[in-house]
This record gives sequence, structure tokens and C-alpha cells, in this order.
Amino acid sequence: MYKSLRALVCAAVLCFSYGAQAQNIGNAPYSRYGLGEYNYNTGNIRNAGMANTGISAANSFQINTANPALLYYNTLTAFEIGVNGEIKKLESGSGSQTDGTANLSNVSLSIPVSKRWTTALSLRPYSSVAYEVSTTSQLNPTATATEAYKGEGGISELYFGHGVRITKGLTIGASASYLFGSIIKESSTSINDTEIPEARGESVVLSEKTKYNDLLFRTGANYRAKLKDQLFISAGAVYSLKADLGAERKSSFERRDFFGAVKEAMYADSASSKVNIPSSFAAGLSLDNGSNLTVAADYYAQKWSEFRNFRGEQELADSYRASLGAEYTPDANSVGNYFERITYRAGLYYGNSPYEFNNEQIKDKGFTVGATLPFGRSTIYDLYQLNTAFGYGTRGTSDNGLIKENYFKFSVGFTVNSRWFIKRRLE
Repeated sequence: MYKSLRALVCAAVLCFSYGAQAQNIGNAPYSRYGLGEYNYNTGNIRNAGMANTGISAANSFQINTANPALLYYNTLTAFEIGVNGEIKKLESGSGSQTDGTANLSNVSLSIPVSKRWTTALSLRPYSSVAYEVSTTSQLNPTATATEAYKGEGGISELYFGHGVRITKGLTIGASASYLFGSIIKESSTSINDTEIPEARGESVVLSEKTKYNDLLFRTGANYRAKLKDQLFISAGAVYSLKADLGAERKSSFERRDFFGAVKEAMYADSASSKVNIPSSFAAGLSLDNGSNLTVAADYYAQKWSEFRNFRGEQELADSYRASLGAEYTPDANSVGNYFERITYRAGLYYGNSPYEFNNEQIKDKGFTVGATLPFGRSTIYDLYQLNTAFGYGTRGTSDNGLIKENYFKFSVGFTVNSRWFIKRRLE
């Protein structure tokens, strides 16, 4: 088992390195602002199936990094790897288009250090940028001007968390994350004139590549109490401290031909600055029967109005997200019916995104479903699970010159739980 798990970890790291570069497929026009589209799912695929709830919903066989205090409940060594994807239809007053994307969502490993302490490592996207927008206007009867905006890249998060039990029912946690990545943004102008065919397709491009890196700290707590037989209540909270990302930007003006090849580099410059990520707060409440049913509700808020970009400009608004989710396993020990051993999940969410245009803040709402399917030969030493999550949602509106997104998301991943530190007797 150890050799197989080591091989999985190595393969996961290699795949994530590729996935971090390949995550920029598709068109997400709102990712043009701030640091891109923020990854709300700081947990795993289990959380994704429950509308990303999980601040107070612990699970012994899933690595819940949404609240570091819940890591305490992972009493087995666990390894997770997952991929996610999205199919998105963009609608505006002038037309519509459909795009898709797929990338590795997370690689996580949790290890119980003692009976009261579990630690975890995770690598996941923090934000992503992937947009391409262009507009064309008529200058005169023979000439048109095209303005194009393109961006790609994102920020990854290397997470290191700890969960510790203080007393019966009370656990606390803390995590430190290293944020790193680069975002490339280009804006170009090209003029096509039928009377000047030799200049057709040429453009002047402002290219800006910004590298970001710094540390992000979170603290969490959770308290679980028994209300009566087969009914427990849990309350959790997570506070993310403000972070100032170091930013180094290289910019240049370039003249390019129709195929994008650089014909002339006219100006190049580099500069350094700070980009601040505002603090955030999340709270959750959940009920469970201590066996096979959990219902959870979360609320998340972040003061993105305090965000300042590389130039010190404000371009975002305060955001919030409310979600409700549940999971149910008919009979985890069923022998004759496999479907009774499956864990089923569903959830709803609604909130304001950080984007605001024409005095209208972009809203995001949708629903999710998911399941965990046991597979392989599970023993007291090893447990194998296939995790799935699916969601459909809408964001924004096509009114007032804005863009509406209708999206379908899916996630698939594996979880392996293993008892590593057991002294076995030789008969």
C-alpha cells in the first residue's frame, strides 16, 4: 500500500504542475478584474457537492481544509486528488458563445500526528484568469479599428494546516498558505484599411506579466455538542487575515503581425508593488445524527472594496455567499445493496460576487449534487472512495451592457484512507 500511495502522490504533483498551466482554457470575462476568479471551494469535492459548505461539517474520511480546526477528525492518513471542469455559456446583448475548461482541483495529504493533532498539506488554485474580449468600430468607409483584451494565468495556493483538540467538542486550527503565480494581460489595437493592404492584421500590443507571491494565514475553531440521542450540533468559524502580495511586473509595447509574431519591441519596463488581499470571515452551523446524515449552512464575507491592484486602484466591491448543503448515506455497512453504501449530497448557494458595473453588483446563484462511491476492497487498514460533484448556476445579467454566464461544473476525485502507523505482529 505504501508504494502505491507514494506513486499516487508523485503522479499527483506532476499532474498538478501541468494542470496549473492548463487551467486557463475558456473565457471568463469577469476574471479581467482583481486577481481573477476566486476559488470559493477551499475544501474538497465533498464540500463542492454540498454547495461548498463545510465550515462546521467534519468528516473522518474526507480532508476538510475549509476549516483547519476540522482536520482533527481525520484520524487516518488520507490522500486526495481531484479534477474539475466547467462548461459555460456567455450571453450579452449582441450574441452568445460557449466555452469549456478543465484542470486539477486539488492534491491533499493529511497525517494524524497524535490523538489530538492532525496536519495536512494541500495544493490548489486560489484564483484563475482566462478571458478574451474584442470590439470593432468603423473609422471611415475603408478602415476599422479593433480593440482586444486578453488575459491568462492565475495564483496557486500551497496550504499547510493543523487541527488540534483542546477539550471535549472543542477544536482549533491554523494554516499558513504560500500564494504564488503569474498573470499575463494584453491589450491591443489594430487598424485594418483596405487601401493599405500591407499593414493588414498588424497590431500594437501592451503586454503586462505580473508575478505574485506571499503568505496567507487563517485561523479556525469548531465546537460540537450533543443535543440529544442521535442529534449533534456543530458551530465553526474561520478568519483569514489580510495579506499583502509582493508583485513584480514586466511590461512592454510591441508591434505584432497577423500571426502574433513580434516585429518590433518599442518599449520595455519593470516595476514592483504590493497587492493587498482583504481579510475574510466565514461561519457555519451544522446538524448531524452522528452516523449517516448531515445538514450544514455556511456564510462567507470578504471586504473586496479594500482591495487595491498593482496601481493602487480600487476595482472590486464587498462580496458575500450563503450556502446550504446536506449529505446522506442510507447504510454504510450494507452488504447486499451497493447503492445503500453510497453517500448522496446536494446544496444551494446565493451571493454577490466582487464585481460591480453600472451600479449593479454581479450576483451568483446555483445548486449542486454529488456522491461518494466506495470501491475496491476496503479493510480496517485501507478505504478507497470515488468522489463526484456537479453544479449548475448563473452569474450576472445580459442587461445594461453586461454579460450573463450560465455554467455547468463537474468534479471527480479519489480519496484513499490508510492506517500507516500500526505495529503488526508476525505469526
